[in-house]
Amino acid sequence: MRRELHPRKRFSGQITVPGDKSIAHRAALLSILSAGSLAVKNYPRSEDCLSSLGAAEALGVKVGSSGQQLELTPPEKLRLPDDGTVNCGNSATTARLLSGIIAGSSLTVTLTGDDSLSPRPMDRVIEPLTSMGAELFAEDGHLPVRIVGRRLMPMEYQLPVASAQVKSALLLAGLASSCSVTVREPVITRDHTERMIQFLKGDITVREVKPVMVPDPVDPRKKRMHSPESFKMEITLASGARLTGGLIDIPGDFSTAAYFMAGAAIGHGTVTIENVGLNPTRVEFLEYLKAAGCRVDITDRRTESDEPRGTITVARDKGPLKSRKISGEITARLIDEIPALAVVAAFAEGTTVVRDAGELRIKESNRLESIAENLRLMGIKCGVLEDGLVIEGGKEPSGADFKSFGDHRIAMAFSVASCFLVGPSSIDDASVVNISCPEFYEILGRVTA
Repeated sequence: MRRELHPRKRFSGQITVPGDKSIAHRAALLSILSAGSLAVKNYPRSEDCLSSLGAAEALGVKVGSSGQQLELTPPEKLRLPDDGTVNCGNSATTARLLSGIIAGSSLTVTLTGDDSLSPRPMDRVIEPLTSMGAELFAEDGHLPVRIVGRRLMPMEYQLPVASAQVKSALLLAGLASSCSVTVREPVITRDHTERMIQFLKGDITVREVKPVMVPDPVDPRKKRMHSPESFKMEITLASGARLTGGLIDIPGDFSTAAYFMAGAAIGHGTVTIENVGLNPTRVEFLEYLKAAGCRVDITDRRTESDEPRGTITVARDKGPLKSRKISGEITARLIDEIPALAVVAAFAEGTTVVRDAGELRIKESNRLESIAENLRLMGIKCGVLEDGLVIEGGKEPSGADFKSFGDHRIAMAFSVASCFLVGPSSIDDASVVNISCPEFYEILGRVTA
């Protein structure tokens, strides 16, 4: 569905955004393993999250509603889907986390997905789950994956790549099979799974490894920081851990909110977003905006369902946006916000360099190439590195006929960019925003005029 886009005179307002996708996925999938019912507030109606809800139903969870809450009642025993298949749609989170649940069950299930999900790598979960004792069969490490569940063996695993999905798949496998699992992270990833297991009274411990001061081996008169371990975080699920029921209140999705923050940054506006998740593993984009020249205020801080949240106001009153260099763990902490960051960089003075973002090549699209092609259509010089981007900003970009590449984050980022371009623009398929935020254009209309 092509959508015409036009420059806007104003980008300001007060809004809310739908519930956090990452938390919603986990609420739906953990309901499969819970000993009691879950009530879930603010569950988003995005296609990805509906895939996780559908997967839970397929395995026997009863899905109802009470007012504005979902009521998820776990089955006494997991049910085999009618045809032995669960369709994960476009959602890699559904496919990877569900792989862990089925691997630790007594079921044999085949996971499938749409044309966008099928090429995405599954071997990163297949390999460790196979080591635990499950049988997983896939062609070239992609969907469809046939999983033969087993009573799994305890597992200790250090993540070779930063991936909250792999970590979560292993923890869910341990829950499903009542075995202990220890996951170690050299790079800290989002921790929604650990928080929700803990909130639902699961026996899980999290240990952060902090660097210590030690004598410098070259000059003993000096000291330097040294990590006593090869990892920064260790998460351990105890054998026999069980989940209780409870109420899960999902905050607004930070990654969706980031597009409206980007609009405020580019358009010298002020945007306030209420009830947004402030999980420390998710908010690096706020630091980027501050460094780029924006004012960021957070009020009404609170924690519900073990997830911090608050009201974020982003404003840019005067002065040019500044370019930044992004790499290493900073890139990992804002990987989903790179499309929003890229459109801000197009309007910043100087050259923005993003490194260590190779993971973006295996999302819904090759996001590095998708971002670069659309920036070039605007008249912005953008080079593609093996693991990142080089963006020369500060010019007056022009309207363009943008491509979504079937990727919701690309469509949202360049729809925001279109508000500040010279001349009209379009996006070839605006419907892809339904994957994460069907309300996107409605919310965009509230902050623009």
